[in-house]
Amino acid sequence: MVPPTVTGRCTLSGGRWYSWYDNTVIDGPRGLDIDHLVPLAEAWDSGASAWTRQRRVTYANYLDDERHIEAVSARSNRQKADQDPTTWLVPDNPQNAATT
Repeated sequence: MVPPTVTGRCTLSGGRWYSWYDNTVIDGPRGLDIDHLVPLAEAWDSGASAWTRQRRVTYANYLDDERHIEAVSARSNRQKADQDPTTWLVPDNPQNAATT
């Protein structure tokens, strides 16, 4: 894909992105969400509530595993919401992503 231009603190413009959740190509950062494969709410419910603040911040911003945080279409991320991988998986047929 095409890398974006980074301006300011975490501000992006331009670029071309591929959302593998729904097999969609998106031009520019609008229409994108950044998704945690295991959502922060699920992590909280599964024990992160007992972690220190610093450990939660580290988890939320962990970049050493490319599967942890994904740029995906806002539509597919809203469909997933805060479900974890055991209750929401990428649809087998991307054409059905909006209705699954």
